[in-house]
Amino acid sequence: MEEIKHKIASWKGPVTFKSLKEFIDGLDQSDIDYENWLTDPQSPGDYGRTILTLEPFECVLIHWPAGVGSAVHLHEGLFGYVWILEGDLDNIFFQHREDQLIEKNSTRYVKGGLIPEPDGVIHKLQNPTNKRAVSLHFYYPAIESFDGMKLFDLDSGSIGELSDQAQTASWNTTPGHFKEVSEKAFQFTSFAEWNSAKSHVMVNVIPKPEPNRIREMNGAYFSEQAHRYDFSDFNQPSRQRYVSQVDQLVAEYLGSLPKVNDVLDIAVGTGRRALSIREMSKQPYTIHGVDISDEMCAIATDRGIDVHNQDWVHGAEIDVEPLDAITFLYAFGHLANRETRMAAVQRVYRYLKPGGLFFLDLFSLRNVNEWGPRAMERYENSHLDQQGYERGDVFYRKTGLQEIAFVHYFTREEALNLLAENGFELVKMHCIGYAKNPGELVESEEKGNMFIVARKSS
Repeated sequence: MEEIKHKIASWKGPVTFKSLKEFIDGLDQSDIDYENWLTDPQSPGDYGRTILTLEPFECVLIHWPAGVGSAVHLHEGLFGYVWILEGDLDNIFFQHREDQLIEKNSTRYVKGGLIPEPDGVIHKLQNPTNKRAVSLHFYYPAIESFDGMKLFDLDSGSIGELSDQAQTASWNTTPGHFKEVSEKAFQFTSFAEWNSAKSHVMVNVIPKPEPNRIREMNGAYFSEQAHRYDFSDFNQPSRQRYVSQVDQLVAEYLGSLPKVNDVLDIAVGTGRRALSIREMSKQPYTIHGVDISDEMCAIATDRGIDVHNQDWVHGAEIDVEPLDAITFLYAFGHLANRETRMAAVQRVYRYLKPGGLFFLDLFSLRNVNEWGPRAMERYENSHLDQQGYERGDVFYRKTGLQEIAFVHYFTREEALNLLAENGFELVKMHCIGYAKNPGELVESEEKGNMFIVARKSS
């Protein structure tokens, strides 16, 4: 921290949004020893601030306990950046118009992420996890006092103007904290309400986390909804029709084989789909399953499936005979990057018997009825390649829930090359409508998801 203070003291020239970012980009986060500089919050539910410098710009270290966030506040007359040193922070944007305050969108920033805070923005920072977060803030001009800063209380619809006695940008009842409060000044519309017509929403995560972290995020996402997951399949008509078509196709291929003894379902979930496919195939094979969610594995085990609670790529060896078929349905895209997907396909190849079948379905990057084109726009317009993203990467959450998951959208060429490079030959690729014409076989990957049947070369 002393080195950062020294570099700030040596600053030459004007402070602009661009020059401030260039300064931060020149710092090495691995050299920052901040532990002894952290300040504990003055009260429960608040955060701790340690001011390091005020000239020529402010640098402040902030300690965010688990679940703590700032109030919704207006940055007026200043700009800056927030650099994540530890943990996660959600940067949540709001729009205030007349008597309405609308929660418009959010971006999650993880270690190493840099949050831009332009002048005039209304936002809040929130630690969404059960672990602490630490961030380093740079502002110009310095926030020498919170005097005059406007806060928005979402519960009461009040707007408060902080006094020069306020120690943090948080909404609290400490005497002297506000110099003025306007009650019932706005009506709040949450992000979930604003997007109530959407089952899922895209959420950028900056920078893209490491594969192990993505695996943890996906596990938490599916565990959060494990006991309602089957309900979601049955009660979203488009998804139900899509899943039914995929399952029917898998069952038909399996049913056409002379005899099937063992099938492995990767990302088996609750086991409902695997059991349904077996019943439709009329083949009395043994179902083996793999899943990263503890809760889903417990449900599948109760349903009589031989379940291994582990990651497919990095998990232990599974003691099974060479398999007749492996399914990787609605889940292959959750693998974090090309390297991980290569390893997954190689392991599938190793567990299959010669001539064994591999079934997987993929979201298409070219499907105009899905997120693919929007994902490409975000990738290009937000320069997500600089944040570690591959073209087609998407982070998302279920509307109204907290956890964020990852999925990759594929081109046809990308998918088929991946299989061919690892010893598989294409049996058939079907395109199936999802958001539009759900469950119907469509003419190309521009109108639906890709369902692929591949065979291990003999």
